[in-house]
Amino acid sequence: MSIWHAPVTRLLQESGLFSEVQRSGGKVRAFIHENLFLDIHFDPASHSYSYALIDMASTYPGDKRIFGWDDYPHPGISELQKIESAPHHFQQRLEDGQWEFRASDFRGNIQDEIPRVLEVLQGFLAGKK
Repeated sequence: MSIWHAPVTRLLQESGLFSEVQRSGGKVRAFIHENLFLDIHFDPASHSYSYALIDMASTYPGDKRIFGWDDYPHPGISELQKIESAPHHFQQRLEDGQWEFRASDFRGNIQDEIPRVLEVLQGFLAGKK
C-alpha cells in the first residue's frame, strides 16, 4: 500500500459523503451508494491520476463516468488536444450523452486536489436533491 492511501481515505471518510471507503491495489473507491461511487487512481511515482464519479446505473454504453479529472491523453479526441492544459483535463458527460472536455489545473498533487474534488462532488450531489 502506498502512503497516499491513508490521508486520502481519511479525507473521504471525514467528508460524510460516503457510506463506505475501500482500498484495492492502486485505487481507492468511495461509495455514495452501491451504484454511485468516486474512484481515485494515483501513481505516486509518475503523479498520474484519475478522480472520477462513476454511476453504474448510467444508461450510456461503455464509460460510466459522470465527471472527473485525469491526465490521460485520450488519443484521437481532437477537442481534448486543443485544451491548453492537455493532457490534464476535466471531463463531464452532458445531458445528450456527449463528453465535454475543459482545462484543469490539476497535476497529480493528490493532497491538494482531493479536497477540491470533494467540493465539486458535494455541489453535484446537492443539485440532485
